[in-house]
Amino acid sequence: MIARSHPESADASAKRVIHLPVLPSPPAEEVEALRAEVAEGMLYAHYRANANTSRTLETAAFSYALIELLAERGVITIAELDERKKIVAERLEARYRDSGMGVMRQEAEADKYAFGAGPAIDCASRLHVCRAACCRLAFALSRQDVEEGVLKWEFGRPYMIRRAPDGYCTHLEREGEGGCRCGVYAHRPYPCRAYDCRGDARIWADFEAMVPSPELERLFAVPRDGEPPAEA
Repeated sequence: MIARSHPESADASAKRVIHLPVLPSPPAEEVEALRAEVAEGMLYAHYRANANTSRTLETAAFSYALIELLAERGVITIAELDERKKIVAERLEARYRDSGMGVMRQEAEADKYAFGAGPAIDCASRLHVCRAACCRLAFALSRQDVEEGVLKWEFGRPYMIRRAPDGYCTHLEREGEGGCRCGVYAHRPYPCRAYDCRGDARIWADFEAMVPSPELERLFAVPRDGEPPAEA
């Protein structure tokens, strides 16, 4: 007679305990010190947020009060104000962006993985002329890029794509002399997928004849301190 083993019952299987290795806990004083630093940073951030909000509300109150008085006395009309507001907003936004202030992010939140193949360009045959100038252009990452956590961004200009000290994208891998390869090609952001250098006058004077633009060298100039890089 052959003895047959019986499978464990559901109750017996559920009672089995898996022992995981226990990692040593950091000293209590280190935990408290870290907690204190985090708390101090959060307190400062919240204080500044409250102060900025109060100042913004105060400024808005004065602005609306002035607008209402001017409109009531017939000095301006609301239609004129709305039209001028659009013009001034565009001017201030450009100045705000060029100064490197605030958080930059792609306005259009398109799924980059749903994008098609993109323009078909034989980059390998042109690198000796263009020197991968497109990989020196600056642009903002999308929410999808940031949350994905693969692409690196500039801490000083969130969330602009990070660039190496020589001006190239930090994800560009150099493969010997004249060789370039995107190290995050499968995860590359939307601007890289959609960018078409054929119509970019900063790079090509004549794309088909492979004549570089006189403006090309400007993309390779070392920016002065505080000067933003060329944007895509």
